[in-house]
Amino acid sequence: MSSSTASAAAPPLPSGRPQPIELVVGSPYGIDDWPGGPAGRYDFVFVNNEGAGAEVYLEDPATERIYLEVEHFGRGVSRAVTASVPPGTYRWVCITDYTIKYSRPVVITGDPLPYDVHGIIPVTGLDLRIPINDYVSWITGQLPALTHQVEQLRGALQAGDAAAARRAWLIAHLTYETLGGAYRAYDETGDAINADPPRGIAPDRLADADFAGFRKIEAMLWHDRPMATIAPYVDALLEAVGQLAGELALPNAITPIDMGRRAHEILEDALQWDLNGIGDAGSQTELATVDANITGVWQALDPLRPLLRKQNPYLQQTDEQLQLTQQLIRSHHHEDGWVGLAALSARHRAAVNAAVQHSVELLSHTAAVVDPRNATRDRGPITHD
Repeated sequence: MSSSTASAAAPPLPSGRPQPIELVVGSPYGIDDWPGGPAGRYDFVFVNNEGAGAEVYLEDPATERIYLEVEHFGRGVSRAVTASVPPGTYRWVCITDYTIKYSRPVVITGDPLPYDVHGIIPVTGLDLRIPINDYVSWITGQLPALTHQVEQLRGALQAGDAAAARRAWLIAHLTYETLGGAYRAYDETGDAINADPPRGIAPDRLADADFAGFRKIEAMLWHDRPMATIAPYVDALLEAVGQLAGELALPNAITPIDMGRRAHEILEDALQWDLNGIGDAGSQTELATVDANITGVWQALDPLRPLLRKQNPYLQQTDEQLQLTQQLIRSHHHEDGWVGLAALSARHRAAVNAAVQHSVELLSHTAAVVDPRNATRDRGPITHD
């Protein structure tokens, strides 16, 4: 990050310092040149003379929380960073591929800042291993149901029942959308399952466009293509779904950095694609997709909760906002189906967009907390109690 981790949620205090404080990482070692000062906003420029990629943290050694971070930057590179620093005693931690160096104490004096500043204990890739394994196990456990639902879609097509095929399509598609596949988490297999409709093609031409997966089948079903012409795409979809279990079993199928961002990006993509109408290929079930995405967010958050409960002060607010957002989305689901995005009034559409946007903003704190970092010391993994 190029800004203070801790102060991202609050407006910084005026620094009153016209020139940034320059600190050198490496030789000559100038990280000790700043002894501290009054609480408030500070502008820093870090210069790396170490000769290897460096990370810099401003750490409270008593709590191990960091209040500023500069990610990897190479030899001869400078980074400008702004941070709001509350009163306390800190130290700089300078990490390279082969060393960790600590500065002398940095003392910040004065009154508490007029807003909360929350430091973060670095979460490492090792800390995220258990959440990743739990999340992969959950996804893998949903695949038999997804396979069965796609098989039901194929059966409806074979029976020539378009209405049943549309119902089966929606059930299977929503199951997939709960798996974190909303933002193409599975690369080529994900495209084979749920490729976005090609851009720049008129909606009534999507059924004949060159793409695959759920959205291709959607376009064909809702544009009344013959059942026999849809069946090969369902067979290909079933084959692609069958590949997911093998891909998820591979080492690092979901990496620590993916796990840290997943819950946030699922809804971020929903806001960008589904709530803009870009993802729809004819069914007008955009809100159903967003509802499934929110369920996917819950599932991505659950394995992370042991970490989040310890240091995400916005976790309860995030949960409450997600509940309110999902209730709002579901208020547009009636006995005859989901209200299409285009059928919403301007007021209702604005309310949906605002609720999802607020959820995305709160989920960004989760992404910041569990973004994998280097530990500032050999402390072992954070316990999951």
